[in-house]
Amino acid sequence: MRSQVRAEIRYYIDGRKAERFKLSLFELMSLNSFPNPVNQTLYFNNEEHEVPFTYSIRGRRYEQKPFKERFKLKLSDKWIFEVKNTRSEHGRFIRHKRRNEMLPLQEILSSVKRMSRLGHVRIPHKLGLYAAASYSRNHFLDSDRGLRVTMDEDVRYFTFEGLAGTMLGASNRAIVELKIPPGRTSRPLVRKIHGLLRKENAEQGISKKATIFNLIEDRARKSGEAYKEPSHNTEIKAKVALDAEDQDIFPRIRNDLSEGKIEGFRLSDSYPNVMETGKLYHYVRVPTHEYVRFETSGQSRSATIKENFQVVQDPYRLGNVIKRREIEEPLQPDMLKMPYKVLTRRRKYFMVERNGGTREYAVMMDRSTHRGHELYQLEVEDVLNSPSTRTETRSINDVASMANYLIEEYSLEPTILTKNQWLMSLPN
Repeated sequence: MRSQVRAEIRYYIDGRKAERFKLSLFELMSLNSFPNPVNQTLYFNNEEHEVPFTYSIRGRRYEQKPFKERFKLKLSDKWIFEVKNTRSEHGRFIRHKRRNEMLPLQEILSSVKRMSRLGHVRIPHKLGLYAAASYSRNHFLDSDRGLRVTMDEDVRYFTFEGLAGTMLGASNRAIVELKIPPGRTSRPLVRKIHGLLRKENAEQGISKKATIFNLIEDRARKSGEAYKEPSHNTEIKAKVALDAEDQDIFPRIRNDLSEGKIEGFRLSDSYPNVMETGKLYHYVRVPTHEYVRFETSGQSRSATIKENFQVVQDPYRLGNVIKRREIEEPLQPDMLKMPYKVLTRRRKYFMVERNGGTREYAVMMDRSTHRGHELYQLEVEDVLNSPSTRTETRSINDVASMANYLIEEYSLEPTILTKNQWLMSLPN
């Protein structure tokens, strides 16, 4: 088991600018060359997405060529097996990594299937092979200072049916990661690299694993297997505080619904699957609204304007049901120049419906992070478009009913803390 405390910052660069950036790095750092430059990575999970947000279970090997569009793994092939966990302590992320060198895939799969707990979080269903990525990596070192920069190109993503892999998508951008030891973030070399990244219009981005989750959700939406939010301008939601150790409450809620324990609700017939996503948002404070939030990566070039929320009366007097108007607008160039804070949000969600009704509600578990800080919350949410008073009241009652069950059954605390409030309260 190895523990690391370091800053890791990830950027995306347009693939056409990658060569120029690489040449600039050559002048500042030494290139560490490897005979097999292509990294092939396997990710393990299950359809219920029960691997906790903070864990990554991976198989890795180094090859001459990337995975083909279609390929089949051999159980006898050997992989480096890694279990990585990231913990937030006193405003810093500490990474623990356990690794075994060159184990046959058969042995790794047996080991993964036996995992019934990761840290304090129980894993009710068996884990298995879930997805993969392959990419060509350049590795730059600053020999005496411990700074590392990696640059990944030709990034491809895959999903599995058994041992058969199929390409899910490919990126036209290079991924640059800075791995900076403690106390070195303001060194001249680090500042120079940040300057080069700005010059190439690099954008901070999400992990490869989160990208895979997003691509799977996109595919499911296109095929009608995942819920697509209708056009809306009002959200009704109830928030509940959560601890990192309590992430296994999420599959227990699904189980309660399937057993009919939550009166009046059931798992959605149309969208029964758990979806997981990863997003990186810029939060900008503006005087006219609570905040403006936008993504700069991916397809989205729009800004979400969130108005100040109001706590609404609910039949259980929970005090955590909120109503808020939100508007989506095209991203204005001046927004990119305003001071902002970056928030990374990982989310798992599934849909529930009212017995005998047509309304769909989302049950979501979020982990939000900013630098070394993290926030966990459960949310029950409905989205509406200019609702009538009757529709709004029904929505508030339903959301409160679900939230009341979660609070009472799992001894959880209601909260109205928004991600923006949490983010702006942090010291950096």
